[in-house]
Amino acid sequence: MSPKGESGLKKKGCCATNKCLIFLCFVVSLGITALIVVALLVMNVRGRFPPEQKWWQKTIVYQIYPRSFQDSDGDGIGDLNGIISRLDYFNYLGVDAIWISPVYESPMIDFGYDISNFTKVDPMFGSMENMKTLIKEAHARNLRVILDFVPNHSSNKHPWFIKSELREDPYTDYYIWHDTAPNNWHSVFGGSAWGWSDVRKQYYYHAFLPEQPDLNYRNPAVREEMKNSVDFWGRMGIDGLRVDAIPYLFESTNVSLNEPPSNLPGFTSEQWEYYDHLYTANLPEINDAIQEWSDVLRKYDNSDDDTDNSKFMVVEIYAVPSIRNAYYTNGADMPFNMDLVEGSYPSCNASCIKKLVEIEYNTLPEGKWPNFVMGNHDRSRLTSKRGITTSGKTYTNVLNMLLLTLRGTPTCYYGDELGMEDVDTISFEDTQDPYGLHFGTSAYKNFSRDPERTPMQWDESPQAGFTNSSHPWLPLNQNHTFINVQYEKNASHITPLKVYRALAKLRQEPAFLYGSFDFRYTDDNVISYVRSASGYSSYLVVINVGTETGTIDFKTPYDYQEGTVKVTTGNFDHEDYALDSTIKLDKIILQPAEGLVILLP
Repeated sequence: MSPKGESGLKKKGCCATNKCLIFLCFVVSLGITALIVVALLVMNVRGRFPPEQKWWQKTIVYQIYPRSFQDSDGDGIGDLNGIISRLDYFNYLGVDAIWISPVYESPMIDFGYDISNFTKVDPMFGSMENMKTLIKEAHARNLRVILDFVPNHSSNKHPWFIKSELREDPYTDYYIWHDTAPNNWHSVFGGSAWGWSDVRKQYYYHAFLPEQPDLNYRNPAVREEMKNSVDFWGRMGIDGLRVDAIPYLFESTNVSLNEPPSNLPGFTSEQWEYYDHLYTANLPEINDAIQEWSDVLRKYDNSDDDTDNSKFMVVEIYAVPSIRNAYYTNGADMPFNMDLVEGSYPSCNASCIKKLVEIEYNTLPEGKWPNFVMGNHDRSRLTSKRGITTSGKTYTNVLNMLLLTLRGTPTCYYGDELGMEDVDTISFEDTQDPYGLHFGTSAYKNFSRDPERTPMQWDESPQAGFTNSSHPWLPLNQNHTFINVQYEKNASHITPLKVYRALAKLRQEPAFLYGSFDFRYTDDNVISYVRSASGYSSYLVVINVGTETGTIDFKTPYDYQEGTVKVTTGNFDHEDYALDSTIKLDKIILQPAEGLVILLP
C-alpha cells in the first residue's frame, strides 16, 4: 500500500492500542475541539507511523529447492532435517520467509510436482514429525514457512487416479476422461495432452507429464478434497501457500475446440508454445477455486493481529499484466510478477527494465501490493543470465541491488545471493529433468532445468558442505571452492553475500519498506531511482546493467549535491565510492555491473 494519504494507523475505532491515540481519544472525550486533535495528530504522526503492512509485504521470500539445499542423511538428496540445520542462515542473511518447493509423497517423476499424497511428506525428505519440527524451529527464529501447493494435477500413482481408472465411485470422475483424444490440446512438456489408460480404455487429460493427470475441478468432490488439503496444512501451522501452475486448473467443456496457432516464431507443432491456449488456460472458473482455498487458509489467521499472523497466498503465473493482475481479485494476495525473470537477460537493457517496473506499478489494481521475481527452479540462474562484462565482472550484485530495492515483495532463489551459476556441463546420462530428457541427446541442453538446480554451495569441501555422499543427485559446480557461503562470509573484501546482507538490512528502512518510488536518470545502460518516506531518510539507487560506461549528473536536473554511499557492489577499480564515503553527485561514473545505494542528505 502506498504511504501517500495514509497514516498507517489501524482502523479499529478511536481507542486503538497506540498510546498517542489513547491520549487523543481522551482529549476528544473532554470535548476539546477537533482542530487541536488534528494538530496533535499531524505533529506526532506525520511520517512517524508506517502504513499497515502484513509480514509478507516487509520480507524477502527465499525459495528453497529441497533436493538441493542440504542433505542430512548422506543419500545425496536434500531433506527437511537438512533445512532445519540451516535455519540460522536465514537470520544471518536477513530473510524472514522461506518458500519450500514440494516435499510431498511422490514417485518423483517430476521431483515432487507429481504428488501421490497431498498431506504426507515423502520419506526421501523425512517425516511429518520433521515437518512439524521445521515449522516450530522456523517460528522460533521468526521465520515464516510457505509451502508449495500443487492443485492442478496428481501423480498417476495417487490412489484417486488408480481408483478412477477402475471406475470406482466416488473417484470415477476425479479426472478428465474421454473415449478418444478429441482435439489438439498440447502438454506444457510437449506432445499431446491426452494420455491413454490401458486399464480404463480411455484417454485422460494431462497439462504436464503423462504421469501427472489433471484433476477434474468441475467435480465438487475434487474441490472438497483440495480444500481439505489446504485445511490440513493450515492446522499444521504453515504461514502461506505458493500455488503452482494456477492457469491450468480448468479446461473448456467443449472438447471439440482445437487451439489455434500462436504464430510465435521458433516453435514446432509438438511444442506447447506453438498454440494459443484459449481453452486450456486462465479460464474464469479458476477464481472460485482460489477463493475457496483462501477462505480455508484464512480460518487460521490470528484475528487479534491481522498483520503479523495473517496467512499468505501467492499464485504462479507467467502472463501479461491484463491476465496476471486479475488474480489479485480472487482471494490470492498476489500473483507472481515474472517480468524480470526474462528481463534479467541481456536482451532487456536498462530502458527495458525500467519499462517492466513501470508496467507493474502502473497496472497494479488499486490498493494491491507489487512484487518482483528474477529467478526460480525453472529458469536460468540470475548470475548466468546476463553473463560477464568485458572486464570479467558478473552482474550478480547489480541485479540483486535492483531486486531488493524496488518497491514490493522480492522473491529470491537459493544461491542467487552468492552468485551461484548454472552448471552447463551436465551430461545427458546425468540429466534428471524429465523436460530435458523428453527432447533427447541432441536437444536436452536447450530444455533441461538441471543446470539451475544444482546443490547449494556452503563451503569449499569436495561436496560443498551439501552432502557427505560422493554422489549428489546433481553434480556440483566446480566454482564452489570460491563461490560459497563460508568463503563469502569470511572474505576481507566485498562479496555477493555481503552485498545481499547489506541490502536486506537496508530494506528495513522506511524508505524501502513502504516509501515512494521515483525514477531518475535512465538510459540503455544505467537505471536510477529514489526511495523516500516522509520524515525519514531518502536513498538514491544507481546501477549499470549495460555494456557501456555511464556518466550521470544528478546535480543539474535534480539538485542533488552530495550523498553517502551505504551499499556498493564492491567491484569498483577505485576507492572513490567506498562504503560510508561522501561523494559529489554531479558526476557519478559507473562501469558495467557496478552499482551504488546512496543516502541523500
